Amino acid sequence: MSTGEAQQLIQKLLLEALARRLAQPKWLSLLHQLVRRIEAAQDDDGTFDVIPSLEGSHAAECLVKYLLSQSFIDPLLIEYLQALIYGSANRSGVSPDQGPITDVMTVTLHLLANVQAAASNVPAIEIISSVIGQGLLMTFQAPVPFRVSSPSFLALLQRLFADPTYEQDQTPSFPVDHVDTGASDIKVAPASLGFVVANLRLLALAADPAIASPQNLLAPRVSITVLINVGQGLLAYVTQILSAAQTAKNDKLKPDGAILQQLRSMASTSLTEIEAVLRSMNPAWKDEIALLRSLTSQIGVIDQISESFAEANTSKLSTRPTKRKLETLQDAQQRATWDHFLDVSTIAASEKPAVEPETALLMHLLVDHHTSWDFKLDAIKTLFLARRSAAAPSLTLEKSLTAFYFELLVAAIDACAAVVEMPPAFKGAEVYATIWRNALCGMIPELVLQLEQWLDGNQELPLRGQRLEAPHVRLEAALRAALLVMSDRLNVCESATNQSHAHGNVAATNGEEAAGAHANMMSDVLGLGTPPSQPIRAWLLRACIEHSLARPEAIADEFANGHKLASEVQSLTQSLRMDAQLEGLALNTLFETRIPTDHPVELLQRVASDPGTHFIFARQLVLQVQGWLEQHDLESIARWCKALTENACEGGAMLDTIMIYIDPAQMLDPLASILDHQDLGQTSDEPSTLSDILLFVQLLCYRYSTPITRISRYTVSNHDMDTVDSSAPLHRSMPPFLATHLATSSVSYPLSVLSEEDRGLVSRWIHALFGNEGISDDLISASPPTTLLRLSPLLFSQSISACQHGIIDLETLRGGLSYFLQDLLSFALPGALVWLLSEISRTPLQPILDFLSESGLQASVVDVPSSDGTLANGLPRNATSKSVCLEVLALLVDTDACPSSVRQLIAKAFDAFVSTIEADVTAAPQLAVGCETFNLASLKARMEGAGVTARLLSETGASWLQSVAAGHQDSRSKLFSMLTTLQPSVHAMDRLIGALKSGQVGRNGRDQKGLAAWLCFIAPASEPTSALRFVQRLELGDIEESAIEGVVRIVGLVVGLIMAAEAQRATTDAVADDLLALARAADTNARGTKATVADTTAAARPAEADLFDDEPCSPQPPHAAANATSHTSNAAPTVTSAASLLASGELRTTSKQVLDMMALKLVRFRSHMLGEKNAKSTTISAKWATLQSAIADHLAGGEAWHGAQQCRERTQNDAPVNGGKDADSGSGLSAWLSAMS
Repeated sequence: MSTGEAQQLIQKLLLEALARRLAQPKWLSLLHQLVRRIEAAQDDDGTFDVIPSLEGSHAAECLVKYLLSQSFIDPLLIEYLQALIYGSANRSGVSPDQGPITDVMTVTLHLLANVQAAASNVPAIEIISSVIGQGLLMTFQAPVPFRVSSPSFLALLQRLFADPTYEQDQTPSFPVDHVDTGASDIKVAPASLGFVVANLRLLALAADPAIASPQNLLAPRVSITVLINVGQGLLAYVTQILSAAQTAKNDKLKPDGAILQQLRSMASTSLTEIEAVLRSMNPAWKDEIALLRSLTSQIGVIDQISESFAEANTSKLSTRPTKRKLETLQDAQQRATWDHFLDVSTIAASEKPAVEPETALLMHLLVDHHTSWDFKLDAIKTLFLARRSAAAPSLTLEKSLTAFYFELLVAAIDACAAVVEMPPAFKGAEVYATIWRNALCGMIPELVLQLEQWLDGNQELPLRGQRLEAPHVRLEAALRAALLVMSDRLNVCESATNQSHAHGNVAATNGEEAAGAHANMMSDVLGLGTPPSQPIRAWLLRACIEHSLARPEAIADEFANGHKLASEVQSLTQSLRMDAQLEGLALNTLFETRIPTDHPVELLQRVASDPGTHFIFARQLVLQVQGWLEQHDLESIARWCKALTENACEGGAMLDTIMIYIDPAQMLDPLASILDHQDLGQTSDEPSTLSDILLFVQLLCYRYSTPITRISRYTVSNHDMDTVDSSAPLHRSMPPFLATHLATSSVSYPLSVLSEEDRGLVSRWIHALFGNEGISDDLISASPPTTLLRLSPLLFSQSISACQHGIIDLETLRGGLSYFLQDLLSFALPGALVWLLSEISRTPLQPILDFLSESGLQASVVDVPSSDGTLANGLPRNATSKSVCLEVLALLVDTDACPSSVRQLIAKAFDAFVSTIEADVTAAPQLAVGCETFNLASLKARMEGAGVTARLLSETGASWLQSVAAGHQDSRSKLFSMLTTLQPSVHAMDRLIGALKSGQVGRNGRDQKGLAAWLCFIAPASEPTSALRFVQRLELGDIEESAIEGVVRIVGLVVGLIMAAEAQRATTDAVADDLLALARAADTNARGTKATVADTTAAARPAEADLFDDEPCSPQPPHAAANATSHTSNAAPTVTSAASLLASGELRTTSKQVLDMMALKLVRFRSHMLGEKNAKSTTISAKWATLQSAIADHLAGGEAWHGAQQCRERTQNDAPVNGGKDADSGSGLSAWLSAMS
């Protein structure tokens, strides 16, 4: 049995145990049984590994990885981890099935190997650290000291921390009496430095500003303990074996070039990481600083020894160019390109193709990223054109399109099946599988239809051929092949039923008895259930038929099991498109009539079971909301807001499915504009109307993590709906109220900073809430919703303070604040509750009597006699300083009257509150003392499943992306681990480039294509110029020689995608036109002004930047034609600036910019090489030769380094210099290389 199979079995056991909520002893017993079966299978296979208890290591790796992938930690996982290390807590005597599986050092190594230094992982890291902390202390304080030279420890260290690109899939072996200084010993040196760097990641968390109270974290303390007891000894051991190898006469005992290069790279990385940690460390931590300085000295010695080895090998450099050229020719057929053709006519049922990383990332963009549909469609067009451009000349356009459709189907089916297979990580995560099912059945046919329509309208595209058949011919061929080869995965999509048995039966059918036995081993240990089935095949085929992309007769006659498929399609309930045909209407017209008249919940249910209509429904719903807004029909808007809110909060998938096809801002901006109306709250007699709308607006912002910078001012043509002074330029340039409110929604403003009018309103509301007169109509008229949103935290603060000071008692407080549970005020409840949760965490816990005494309230509250012994404010004498706030929290949240959307909106703050409470183990038991209604367990049960966001669903299910994109072959792919967790930023770009420069990633074709696709598809959704920033931050001189070819290949792939994007955007760019107008206006103004405005004028002309400025020139990208709902006519004119235009999501990077930036890097590197006159000049010259060889190889291989002129010629009207080939060869990198040579 292979290592991968063993890990899969352990992973399945863990997931099933969690799904069935097995107790710790039962889980441990099953794990012991599975480990014994795996060991027996390995003995039968003759498999042997030098690492003792390898199965225990696999179990530790599985559990640690799963914990680190969870945003919400299941307490059962903590019990499982404790049992794994220490055995069952309930065992008596010595029981073989209740003892530990592995040791604490093994779990610690897996934590260090898998942890990412991101704040989102901190809760999981802390949980693991708390479990292993005591065990580490016991290990290091044991009578027998821990030996870093232990063969098992070194073997596991190398397995986890050695760069897999330098390994040949061989498990290292170490003799028991480890004094040998052979070549196998030296292999552990780079892994030791990687171990130190991993510890530094944990230590850096102690100064992370994004973490609350980082100085209290356990993880940095664990890392310090490990560095003291293991790190120092390990580096001393490495120094010893390197010194021995240096003095050895046998060259075979010296490190080879690959290990030496990796060692020097890791030494440089380690020193950089240590310096970064030292800069952020508290100066008071003198012992820790001294430890890091000591490690710096040890690593410096290792680096010096490595450098001496490198200098001894410089004589071999002269032979490298010839050898490299031979290697390049040998690997030419395996070079990463955008060409990926699969002949669907010859594919067999057993030939399931691997999903290419760029296609997997494209699916991630389409489903998980909430940006405009035009942006997503552009990405589809770009990848197809890149595929077509790189295809063989003999390949017809028909076959390219069919293969591309087949590729999209396979990727969507595989991703959907991977998501369905994963048990939900938390309550509410089940919706993610439904979203993917809807995307597979509704989005893929829509994409194919729109791609075909785009090809119909753009005959001038560089496609090298024509389409001779109708679209249905191509998609039918792709569908036939996809249904054939993806049959098992489609079964998973329809029902995740008994996958272990199914896999075992398939393996047995194919004659793979051993594989079948391994697959069914899991089912022998633990049975599986049977969830309901979903008609995925029927939905997909019906959507294709209704989009005129497939024919019913072709499905019945030409598909495998065609008559059964056709019968399943016929058995579906009548589709909405059929309703439209029977009424003689187009589908969008049908929705235009039904959205205003049908009950929203019933129509949503009908649409949910008809995925082929989701795109039209989403677009029509946005148009309808805009129409209602023009008519000031807030009641209709409120009905749909309430229905969509309930759908999202009750586990439905329709809101998330709608957001696949529209940018959340398209729905948010019109609704947010309601808050800017001058008569808001005065034109409607129904309080629930505004409450439903405003709660839905807040939910949209929360669920889709909408940054306030994306909320723009929106106006309608109806003048009655205009905002206050909407004609004034100042108000047009001001941000909408919602944008400012979200930034300060939980702020309780002091009375002293409020205006006289607001202070009067606060006083009137306090009297209305707690007086006898109640809330009058005059008070409502004087308090628009925007004011209540802003003042609600202050009202809570004043009310709670009044109760604490004895002005009102607790019952009166409850009665007054219960108004916020009613429709009249519920929209203001989220901000007030977030303030309340923060206030509870901020308030020190102390007895109420001490608190009142310190506040000078002894006489007015404490000394007042009462018949029942309570205080004057209604609190018992054993209450605490937090009791009033906790009672209010229980009143408003732990009740059926609390709107479900409110719980969603406060979930993040509630999680922070619970974490703060549970972190203080001494204060937590005293929290509820003196409270009548507060119960933390009951509150947590109420909040279970609340707070689900689209990003949380995507991150929780991100394992599908890593496994699918990595081809299911390299589950430890560092690149895809980074890409699935990184958010595009300067820091993220630096991490990627650092890994590339050292050769840790980017060596194989999948990594190269995956990173290029991420830069061109995923990152631009947040940072439009990510690809250009990537090249800008590359320093060629810092790249390891062995990594240069991979970096050059990635840049070449990026250029290929950008050129394809330029080819598919044939129109001019409005953003570029606006930039040009600004530059001309600035130039005109500068002619009649003094030199005092010279800097401003220069800043407005980025196109005139000097070549040696790292900032790219202003591009002239084509504009993606908006063929759907546009804001052009509705968006209010705003004051534009060059900065805002450059940051626009519509701005695109051009191939000319990337090539010019790459040429700049070449010039700088060449100048640096010529200026070096020391011992490093030989190494730099070798790098330059390698760089030249890599670029020349790509140029000779037909890459588009100097061919970008043809695309720019068509899209930007750049005429060639001499025309044809000569012009191209003189304008690209080839000319630069010739000149510099």
